[in-house]
Amino acid sequence: MLPYGNASVLDAGCGSGRDYVELSSRGLEVLGVDLSMGLLKLARGAGCQKLVMSDLRKLPVRDASFSGVWSCASLVHMPPPGFRKAISEFERILTPGGILFLTVRHGSGNEWRDDGAGGARWFQLYAKDEVENIVDEAGFSIETSIIEPGLIRGSWISVFATKGSQ
Repeated sequence: MLPYGNASVLDAGCGSGRDYVELSSRGLEVLGVDLSMGLLKLARGAGCQKLVMSDLRKLPVRDASFSGVWSCASLVHMPPPGFRKAISEFERILTPGGILFLTVRHGSGNEWRDDGAGGARWFQLYAKDEVENIVDEAGFSIETSIIEPGLIRGSWISVFATKGSQ
C-alpha cells in the first residue's frame, strides 16, 4: 500500500493521468513523469498539475525525495537493462522505508501488439523471478509479488516493495 495523507508520490510513466488523478484524490502529493509530450498534454487536460517530461532511467529529482513510486505498466516497453536502470532510479529517489508499486507483463521474450489505432506497440515480457531479482538487487524488500490476469489480455506481475533503511 502506498503512503497516505500528503506524502509525495512519483507517478512513473503517468501517461494520460488516470492514476495521477486517483492518487491525488487520496490526498497524496503527486508528480507525474512521462517521456511522451502528447501523453503529458492529455494528463494536463485531465487536471494533473505537476508534470515533468523525462526518461524513467534518469529522473530529474533529488535523492530520497519521494515516499512512494507508482509504476503501473510503465516499464513494459523497456528491455531488461532499461528496466534495471529504472528500478535503481526509483530506489535512489525514495526515502528509506519508501514504497514501490510496479506492474509489468508476465511471460518470456517480447511481442508486438496491435495498438487499436492501426499501429503496433512493442512489449517486453518478464518472468516473476526475474522481476523479483531486479527489485531485490536494487535494495528493496519485496512485500508482495503476484501474477494476475490483465484487464485486456495476458497476465501481469504486480509487486509492492519497500526501500531498505540505509
